Amino acid sequence: MRDIALALFIFGMLPYILVRPYVGLLIWSWLGYMNPNRLCYGFAIDFPWVQLIAIVTLLSLVFSKESKKIPWSAISVLLVTFLLWTGLTTFFAVVPDSAWEEWQRFAKVLVMVFVTLILVNSRERMHWLVWMIVVSLGFYGFKGGIFTILSGGASHVFGPPASFIADNNALALALCMTLPLMRYLQLHSVMKFVRLGLTAGMLLTGVAVLGTYSRGGLIALVVVSGALFLKSRGRLAVIFIVVVVGFTAYHFMPPKWAHRMGTLQDATQTDSGETRIQSYKFAANVALHRPLLGGGLGVDRSYSMWAQYGPEGATRRAVHSIYFRVLGEQGFPGLILFLTMLFVSWRSCSQVRKRTRQIPEDKWAFDLASMLQVSLLAFMAAGSFLPMTYFDLAYQVMALCGILELHLRQRARQPAEGRLRSSPGVLMRSTATHKVLPE
Repeated sequence: MRDIALALFIFGMLPYILVRPYVGLLIWSWLGYMNPNRLCYGFAIDFPWVQLIAIVTLLSLVFSKESKKIPWSAISVLLVTFLLWTGLTTFFAVVPDSAWEEWQRFAKVLVMVFVTLILVNSRERMHWLVWMIVVSLGFYGFKGGIFTILSGGASHVFGPPASFIADNNALALALCMTLPLMRYLQLHSVMKFVRLGLTAGMLLTGVAVLGTYSRGGLIALVVVSGALFLKSRGRLAVIFIVVVVGFTAYHFMPPKWAHRMGTLQDATQTDSGETRIQSYKFAANVALHRPLLGGGLGVDRSYSMWAQYGPEGATRRAVHSIYFRVLGEQGFPGLILFLTMLFVSWRSCSQVRKRTRQIPEDKWAFDLASMLQVSLLAFMAAGSFLPMTYFDLAYQVMALCGILELHLRQRARQPAEGRLRSSPGVLMRSTATHKVLPE
């Protein structure tokens, strides 16, 4: 029944997507983050829904009246450069078949990120994309939080099977990245019951992160909590949520959870911690011996490379760090590009915060920039212990950082341009934009 319902909904949306490609971007985001097909039981599980929606969205964009140009900025240039660089390193990859498969998957993600850059050109579209991300991933936060409470914290919380967030650690990272986006929506939702629902969602999502038993997730949750306090307005609500989640962790979670989190004091206390350190040394050795191109995507799957560059007695495993993984796979130039993307995304939000801090009508932009920064912090913190370098949400968040700054720059030029052309249309559209989502 779920399979039929999902198929009817998606095929029913295709005509709307053909008319409005932005609808396709929203559906693609929903399918990519929530993976509703993985909650089915029949033919829908393995049907390529994401690929279908991506193709229809691209066709719709080609034949629509929407602009086809990528708005060039530092972030968009870096995204294109990083895609090309990963393609170049794939030509010389140690495990070519695996590398090409992973690169094609990453390239498909970035194509839709470029579609995001093209189509998300207004405040309303940014707002609805954030809503789609929150609904898609918040579903697992809400569900996982309830599951953790009902099970007394005895069972681990996992994401949908065979998805990017199937692993408990990956789900914890995604939920921590979603928390600040929930906070943005909470600050700018007009209806009281929606704000209350988002507050409950933040509480349960925090509890769900605890329920994943992810140590990296716990670190990211602490970082996000501190950043939300520093960067968010209405800190009383943030304090309330942090206190409730902290109380849950201290008094509600079972001893085995406390024991697992206690190993953070010394990574060598556990086999997983020790093998993580070995994987970091392996990636560093690969980069030192192949500094320009690295070993290519999936280099950690090569037994011969581990025998050559792994520390003595090392156990082959994935490189559990976004930084060491990109270093080992893409070399030092790839790592520099990756770090620069994160830095430029952060700086774009800082510029937005600086311009809008004292402007009441731009409070939404100030808050969105702040919460995008917190989302990036979650990715950088939890990613230090996870192989999530190519996680699609991180790149869509980076794109939103650039889109937000570009939107404000273009809007700042509109009044002067409008006077020069004596065209009231631009001003009318700008005014309408601020009326759709009142503060």
